[in-house]
Amino acid sequence: MSRFILFTCMAFVTAFVGVSWALRGFPTTSYSPIGELKPTLTATFGDESAKAYERKAWEAEHTAMSDKDPKLDALRMDALQAGTAYAMSPCDRTMKANLIAATSAYARGYMKIYDCPNPAMGMFCSEQKRDQANAAYSTPLDVRVKAALAEAFEQKGVVEEDFPEDIRFAVLAFAGPGLWSDPSPVCLPRQRMTASPR
Repeated sequence: MSRFILFTCMAFVTAFVGVSWALRGFPTTSYSPIGELKPTLTATFGDESAKAYERKAWEAEHTAMSDKDPKLDALRMDALQAGTAYAMSPCDRTMKANLIAATSAYARGYMKIYDCPNPAMGMFCSEQKRDQANAAYSTPLDVRVKAALAEAFEQKGVVEEDFPEDIRFAVLAFAGPGLWSDPSPVCLPRQRMTASPR
């Protein structure tokens, strides 16, 4: 019986201490060997300043791999983001439109440096300008862009005819082997479900 009374008293004391501690906001001792811990980013979910901060950090990380050309960096970032987004959501029409627009702009940037009216007949164009274009599009960031675009086009759903004829050759150089006329195997079941009447 005395053991029961002892355990009951211990339970009441523990409950009292726990409730008192909770009412005070769970304070801890002020001693910390590493000093006071402060949050590095005070933002709530969906906060625009947090998104801007993350975007700047992401851009800084990727810009370190570029040649510091702001115009080309903008094209690279857009293509990298569009490729990554489409790879994650290949059935989204907006993602597809963004991928086509970003890849087209990226290819046009290459074509502007190359300055060749018909890249398929590249043997008649300047080798020096071709080498300049290839050098400009061979930074570590460009390697990541090409990998992201190749992964995106592996999802299928985008065809050569989605791009203007004057840049198709350049797009094929960046798209990898996945840019074919096959429909997306991921999206076909969903397209069939939306097309069939219920």
